[in-house]
Amino acid sequence: MAISKLTSLTYDQYRALTITPFQITPGKSQTGTPDPNAQINLAGWVGTDTIAFTVSDNAGTQAGLNIDTGTPNTIDLNVTPNINPAAILTYWTINMGENAINSQWQISFDVAASGRGTGTWVFTKGKVIEDDSYR
Repeated sequence: MAISKLTSLTYDQYRALTITPFQITPGKSQTGTPDPNAQINLAGWVGTDTIAFTVSDNAGTQAGLNIDTGTPNTIDLNVTPNINPAAILTYWTINMGENAINSQWQISFDVAASGRGTGTWVFTKGKVIEDDSYR
């Protein structure tokens, strides 16, 4: 699996997507202390290859995103000051690879504040654990 095609969308483009919620909510973990001025919300699948998500920026900040070319399955998220007095919500899709909906996957957001690394959020596909004890 290799992520590709990180796409910024308008509100109307995002609303026009057919988003299928995850069957099991992806696990979320972190290393370090990612800057809390930007939050990631994975919404679900668009087709079988693409995940739709939003980034919510606190007032006075704005996050820029791009695919990290040196670290597999990682998006660099850089939070910078912004004069906007209101919170900002941006809309995105990312291609997770062919038929990723049926594969194990993980995506990391390497978070920086004004270019200084603060930590990483890692989302991992949820797993169904079957309980055979009742059989």
